[in-house]
Amino acid sequence: MKLAHLKKVFVAPALLSALGMSASPAAAQSCGGCGPSYKIVTQTVYEEQPVTAYRLEYDRVEVPKQVTSYRPVWETETRERRFTVAKPVTETSEREERYTVMKPVWEEQMQDRSYDRVRMVNETEMREQVNTVLRPVTETQYYDQQTVVRRPVTETVMQNQTVTMYQPQTVCRTQYVDQGAYQTSQVYTPGAVRNRLRWTTGQTYLDPATGQYMYDRGGLHWIPQQQPGTVSNVTQYVPNVVAQQVPVTQYVPTQVTQQVPVQRVRYEDEVQVNRIPYNVTRYEQVQQVSQIPVTVQKQVVERIENVVPVKVCKWVQEEVVRKVPVSTTRMVYEERVEPYQVKVQKWVAETSTVTEVKNEPKWVQYTYTKRVPRTVTMRVPLDAYGNPVYVAPAPAAAAPTPAGSANSVLTPPGTVVERRIINNIVPPSPPTEDQEKDANKINSAKGNDDSASPSDGDDTGRPEL
Repeated sequence: MKLAHLKKVFVAPALLSALGMSASPAAAQSCGGCGPSYKIVTQTVYEEQPVTAYRLEYDRVEVPKQVTSYRPVWETETRERRFTVAKPVTETSEREERYTVMKPVWEEQMQDRSYDRVRMVNETEMREQVNTVLRPVTETQYYDQQTVVRRPVTETVMQNQTVTMYQPQTVCRTQYVDQGAYQTSQVYTPGAVRNRLRWTTGQTYLDPATGQYMYDRGGLHWIPQQQPGTVSNVTQYVPNVVAQQVPVTQYVPTQVTQQVPVQRVRYEDEVQVNRIPYNVTRYEQVQQVSQIPVTVQKQVVERIENVVPVKVCKWVQEEVVRKVPVSTTRMVYEERVEPYQVKVQKWVAETSTVTEVKNEPKWVQYTYTKRVPRTVTMRVPLDAYGNPVYVAPAPAAAAPTPAGSANSVLTPPGTVVERRIINNIVPPSPPTEDQEKDANKINSAKGNDDSASPSDGDDTGRPEL
């Protein structure tokens, strides 16, 4: 209320000054008999106006419809199949086979295998040998020698000594031995696959795309046919690893501490004087003759006769004749007729009536009220202090104001709002595609959320002056 009052106090004089009117109390008093001053007040009044619009609605319509469906019916037919059968006929005959055989013949012969043997014979001989010998002549002399002798003093001390002892330990170790062998196995090698032109009969198959049974007509088609394979023997080594436990003896070191007596020797110095003799040797040359026995080895050759009987093998060719049975197989072709049954599929049509539901769009006209704002200007009288004076609106037949009264207050006429109801409303043109889309969005928003945001069509109440 204070803020509204301040707005009225400060804004009203500015508006009156713009209109050439004075809003100050001094101006009102200075005017004297001019009458009271007024200020211009504007208010916004909302008028209700009816608006006609269109909205899109759908009607549920049921339409009968004829639907034709097909169901499969299976029938059994008997057909004849002709084919040619190959019957093997075996014939046996004999043929002569000649081949050469090498036959061994042993003969005994005498061979001379004499050889020479050499042996060594030792003989002893005496030989003279002259040698020049240096004969030593020795003379003894003496000299004094001072020697520092360190006399040992022995002490026995017990000392800890760590000794490494090895103890035997037996451990079983795993050893792998291969005890495999060679095995012969038969390997089947399939023959080559080649396309052959063959006659195929008609057959029914299921189409995976549509899920319906389709019929494939017979005719000549390329069909893959595999040739007979071969069986061969293959020898390969098959390993067989066997684990064996082998005992192994190993020595494990062990640390042992022992108390060992140790003799510790310390030395004391002592000076000794010794008279030491020494020999002086000189040599004289003397010739000596000696008989030396010498052993000599000589070779003696001896002839050893050796005649040995030896068996010799000779190969002699010999021709052998044998009879071998031969089996010959020939194929005899026969034509046979075999009846067989075939299931044939036929499609039977069935007609049924189905009710189809459709939604038909329809534009429905509706009327709503829209409030249009309008600005109303009114004069409010001011008292001697510049405060606005609010007076109830005067009746339509107001008493005339006496002309002789100088201090009379003029009451402003009440604000009259003219309202007219328009009956001759021209119907609007049909909505466009954009309006239909907007209407669909609004209807869907209203259907999804009942608490929609306020719009211009909401009632705002009637203003009071």
